[in-house]
Amino acid sequence: MPKIFNPTCNDICFYCSRQANWVSVNTKISRCVEKITQCPGFIKKAEDSRKQSITTEERIKHMKKMSEAGNKKLKDLHNNPEWVRSKGEKISKKIKERGGHLGKNNPMFNKTHKDSSKNLQIEKARTRKPDAYKQASITKIKLGLATPKELKNDWELYQEQVTNYTNLSWKHYHDLINPTHLVRGNEYELDHKFSRTEGFKQGIPPEIIGHYANLELITKKENRSKRTKCSITLSELYEAANVNLAPFSLSSLTSI
Repeated sequence: MPKIFNPTCNDICFYCSRQANWVSVNTKISRCVEKITQCPGFIKKAEDSRKQSITTEERIKHMKKMSEAGNKKLKDLHNNPEWVRSKGEKISKKIKERGGHLGKNNPMFNKTHKDSSKNLQIEKARTRKPDAYKQASITKIKLGLATPKELKNDWELYQEQVTNYTNLSWKHYHDLINPTHLVRGNEYELDHKFSRTEGFKQGIPPEIIGHYANLELITKKENRSKRTKCSITLSELYEAANVNLAPFSLSSLTSI
């Protein structure tokens, strides 16, 4: 789609009358966006046309039928090892081309979600019925994406609990864990000063291992060389946790 490099006030979108920046190869019609389906004028015109040719009920029925057909085709493709391998290679290639998930070529580089979008998701999570989470877990287990708790060993259950407390600490006490605002990702990783492995061996409650007083950001190299070692003693861990828990009780962290 040819771009109009020096658009003037005479270059108007044929569908919505906004400033035109593109021109169709075949029809030579000017448009405001490269993809015509993103033009608000074209969208309105198409919607008006649909309303004249099909009722709302018929359209819902049609879209449901198309969705079911599409989901069946996608499911069949995911059962094809060659397709899965090819798809994975394409994704890896694209990620590599844009410099990884945090690369400058990532469409979300230096961008954040709008507060309105965040608030919408928060409201959805707040009003979501508890049974929805239970059903999600059941679905994951059926699809082989998760393991039932009764089939997990003690170490797996302990790791799961530590991860939950760690995520809560990072979410609610990020500034205490990372006062210098290092970027967590390729260069820096979140580390448990008193390792979760030692915590499991010594029977330390997961809420203590996942507490923000036991967390810090260190370089990936340091974290890899540290492995399961501890950078603080058990007494230092409890002392740090007790000091940081002064304004509130441990139960307040677990109830977040």
